[in-house]
Amino acid sequence: MLRIRKIRDMRVPADRATVAEVQEILRVQFPGISAADIAKLPSQLEDPLKHGFVSEIFVAETDEGAVRAFAVMLYFPDLRFAYLETISAAPGRTGGGIGAALYQELRDEARELGANRLFFECLPDDPTLSPDPKIRRQNESRLKFYERYGARPIMGTLYETPVNPGDTDSPYLVFDGLGQHELPKPAELAAIIEAILQRKYGDVCPEEYIRKVVASARGGTARLRPPRLVEATVTPNPRDALKIPLVVNDRHLIHHVRERGYVESPVRVGVILKELARTDLFETVPARQFSDRWIREVHDGGLIEYLRRACAEAPEKKSIYPYVFPVRNAARQPKEPSVLAGYWCIDTFTPINRNAFPAARHAVDCALTAADKVLAGAPLAYALVRPPGHHAERRTFGGFCYFANAAIAANFLSKHGRVAILDIDYHHGNGQQDIFYERRDVLTVSVHGDPSFAYP
Repeated sequence: MLRIRKIRDMRVPADRATVAEVQEILRVQFPGISAADIAKLPSQLEDPLKHGFVSEIFVAETDEGAVRAFAVMLYFPDLRFAYLETISAAPGRTGGGIGAALYQELRDEARELGANRLFFECLPDDPTLSPDPKIRRQNESRLKFYERYGARPIMGTLYETPVNPGDTDSPYLVFDGLGQHELPKPAELAAIIEAILQRKYGDVCPEEYIRKVVASARGGTARLRPPRLVEATVTPNPRDALKIPLVVNDRHLIHHVRERGYVESPVRVGVILKELARTDLFETVPARQFSDRWIREVHDGGLIEYLRRACAEAPEKKSIYPYVFPVRNAARQPKEPSVLAGYWCIDTFTPINRNAFPAARHAVDCALTAADKVLAGAPLAYALVRPPGHHAERRTFGGFCYFANAAIAANFLSKHGRVAILDIDYHHGNGQQDIFYERRDVLTVSVHGDPSFAYP
């Protein structure tokens, strides 16, 4: 399975390794790009003031981190437009819809940044500009792909004029209005073209060439080429593209303990969902299944295996409650399951039952899915889960919590940057504190009641 995530800087070693992989794909797939242009990619990410634009890299990668495709997008904040610099699959990895998924991510990100248009270059399909039939067919195929999204070449300017007279296949400037189909006014379009040519191509385009092309855009003759390659375009609702991903643990109802004293109620999820639906701000997405690796990086392996085994062996519709808490001989655990619970639990009211483990395990998948959506570029995501997690420590469960969902998600995100957990609850988030107390890459903040009388 592939995921798409965004890279905005080079602070984290994992991101530096990914950028190096992207550079290698550039070398192989685009032999005409100079070594200097490929080498400056890290600088583009780290120094937007120097280059005059903000650079972002989107990568489609496997769970092991192997890059299958990537795209580089530039954002020009002073003129509020985005520019697709490069989009490519890794060698031998074309097809499968990866390009379409990446391009849609770029369109959504452009809207999030406040850009109301996306520009890029595409080689021409006009025989007078591209005389080689084989190359021209490839060019037409690319233009056809983008036309599905309403993106079409700008006609009526000198943008496709070769820098060196006699050269062929000088590119069109293509415009994607992100659902709109009107070009910017002539003065604004001229400023955009000037920014592209000066900031991106200033080292190869002479000043006289830039002035000539910019002047042609001011003349009011620019127009979008009529659709001619596809019958219909993909025009998703921009509001839908900006909705907040919502991941719900749809298996939480199996963990409904009806015994007296159990206060962690499933009705809360339904009430919250009802209120969220009224806002029209959320889009429900299914939870992915993640490897146990992410739980094992946060929790003691013994705790994980105890919960898995004890829940599977629990009597049908019966719960086991901890009642023996060893101060001595904790290393010599008893064989009796009813006694063993207290070796892993911090209280007497968190039950072990047959459904606790599968519900808690799926809650972890929900939290990781939401975290992965943020990595892919979503500004925020919401995981609505139960059982909760913030009382589960590295080697203990309790407080109706079995796995520390937020801590597992934070550890997952910490591979790509610094993370902060803000826990607002009447009860102290002791689980996250215990898990990250000795670590410098995750900050934990808990706002809670006075621990002299509030759990735990």
